[in-house]
Amino acid sequence: LSKIVENGHVMTYAIDKGEFEGKQIGKTYASIFWGFCNKHDAIFKPIENAPYTKTLEQNFLFAYRGFVVASHKKLEVSSWMDYGEQSDNDIVENKKLFDKAIIEQDYAVIETEVFELPHFYPIAVSSSFYLDYDFEGNPIPHSDERMEDIYVTLLPADDKTYFLLSYFTRDKHLYKNLGEQLRKRNNFKSDITMLIAAHTENIYFNPLYYKTFIEKNEDILQTVMMESQMDFASIDENSTLKTEFSFTPSLYLRNPHGITFFGY
Repeated sequence: LSKIVENGHVMTYAIDKGEFEGKQIGKTYASIFWGFCNKHDAIFKPIENAPYTKTLEQNFLFAYRGFVVASHKKLEVSSWMDYGEQSDNDIVENKKLFDKAIIEQDYAVIETEVFELPHFYPIAVSSSFYLDYDFEGNPIPHSDERMEDIYVTLLPADDKTYFLLSYFTRDKHLYKNLGEQLRKRNNFKSDITMLIAAHTENIYFNPLYYKTFIEKNEDILQTVMMESQMDFASIDENSTLKTEFSFTPSLYLRNPHGITFFGY
């Protein structure tokens, strides 16, 4: 965040009460949550106090950060929106895998594919989510035991920007094709944009960059987020759930709206 801040502030956005809202916030309030004491927050020192060198430990910690940020936000929201027992179970079961790896220092449980954009972009992202479809529109089947998520990081460096796509090695059968498709398509700006735009709100921009390149796409961003993040249902006269359905197009990752977070 220190690389993208302007006058102590960054820009972000969210859907609030069904409306898309871009907002400027102080850097010290960006991407934080009160989930760790100082002692345990020290686990992130290898990615906070050292340059990124693609080590197993760093890749693991970036994935872990994406997990805790997204999970903590879901737990916060669950105080007024009931996601159901499955959501809580998904967090618990994935946390067990991370906890075991941390205790045993087994960072190889996470596989990370690293993509490099050859320019500095003042954007930072850390989050986790699951995908229903890959870039070819193939459905990604998930188990009932836990939701198999991916963990994404967009990391601006001095003269380039890294995109980290991580997943548990045990979930490679679900997500290996995703990385292969990204490389084969060789359309990183569009594809990374859609993965992030459709699934995460834990994203921050330099304020001037946001106004120049992102603000004009706010209406499209709202549409993309609503389609990919929201499920809908019909209920009968007794308020009983009858059918659930999704408006997510199977090929939405191909960016039919042509938006990009990378303005140059």
